[in-house]
Amino acid sequence: MAESYLRSLGSPPAAWEGTRFRHGENPAGAMWASVVIEIERRNGEWIVTRLDRGREPLPAAETGLRPL
Repeated sequence: MAESYLRSLGSPPAAWEGTRFRHGENPAGAMWASVVIEIERRNGEWIVTRLDRGREPLPAAETGLRPL
């Protein structure tokens, strides 16, 4: 998703280093009511820097992918 977002902006892969994203979701029927993942581009790879699972759903404004 992060790569698709960056490509849609016309950003070349060489410029992605150091970019950070957050994705929040309220998965239906899962063990957790919410999941938040943060990723960062390091040395040409996407690295998960944060993974939170919650017992309460996220507000709609906090779901989806967004740059940090």
